[in-house]
Formats: sequence, C-alpha cells, structure tokens
Amino acid sequence: MNDLRKTTGPTRQALKAAVRRALTLAGGGDSVQYATRVKAPALSRYASSQEEHQENHCPIDVALDLDLEAGQPVITTLLAKAQGYELVPTEPAIYTDVPWCAKLGAIARQDGVLHGMIGEALADGQINAAEAKCIVDEIDRHMDQLRSLRARVEAEGGQGGSVVPVRMTGEARS
Repeated sequence: MNDLRKTTGPTRQALKAAVRRALTLAGGGDSVQYATRVKAPALSRYASSQEEHQENHCPIDVALDLDLEAGQPVITTLLAKAQGYELVPTEPAIYTDVPWCAKLGAIARQDGVLHGMIGEALADGQINAAEAKCIVDEIDRHMDQLRSLRARVEAEGGQGGSVVPVRMTGEARS
C-alpha cells in the first residue's frame, strides 16, 4: 500500500528535518516534552532520519505544539510548500476613515499599475527576473491594500476582522 502514497521519501525526510529544526528552536526534546502530549524519546524518533525510525512521523497536533514552541511555523511551512502553497503571516490590518470612493479609486489605480507592469514586461514575450521582482513587489503592495479594504469591510459589517495566526495563499511563489 505504500506505493500509493503521494509523499516521496525525500519529502518525508524533509519533514523529519523540519521537526528536528523546530525541536532545536524550541529548546530540545527534554524541554519541549512538557509543552506537548508526547515525551522526549518520541520527539526524538519523529526527528530521526535513522532507518529504524523512517515510519515514525510527528502527529499533526504535536507538530503544531512544536511550531508554537519554536516561535515560527517550521513544520507547517514545509507542509504548505509540499502542497504548492506558501504561508503568509497575517498582520492586523489597519484601515482609515478615507472615504469609500477614494479607497476604491486607490485600489483601481494600483490595479492599473499592476496590469501595466505585467503588460510592459510581456512586451517581449517573457518576464525576466528583474521584471518579476518588480511585479511581485507591486502585487504585495496591492495585497496590503486589499487586506486593509477587507478589514474595513469586516469592521463596518460587524465582523470585527478575526485574527488568524497565519493564512495560506492559493499560489506558491517561484
């Protein structure tokens, strides 16, 4: 049945390495065992690349405990990347009382700038590395504006803008 698995040996080894790194950042298994449901020997097996521990992998709740103790999403980031996603930290979006028409106008201008940059880059039929960097930076600025817009809509709509530690974007960056 192992031949039906979607994960590969290298991916599973990378997971073990991520567990190892999270353990190190969190202070080691002897310390971390008190912040999760498993003891240090089990944590060691989850991180071990030795042949006898190849099939011992970290349960998802323990992986979350390790990432939280490490202070960063080490394991979660690898899980997202293995599926073609990237994690993006969410920051509390700050919105202003700029009139709606001005806010929407700014977003439309930003959208036009982005489309223009992509069009210029594609004039020769391809996007080079320098153009890609500029476009990605512009996309990031646009996303910041959209997050701010979302926060305002949620606040005005009574949702209050729930805070989530991280979110996954649907497209992985190359």
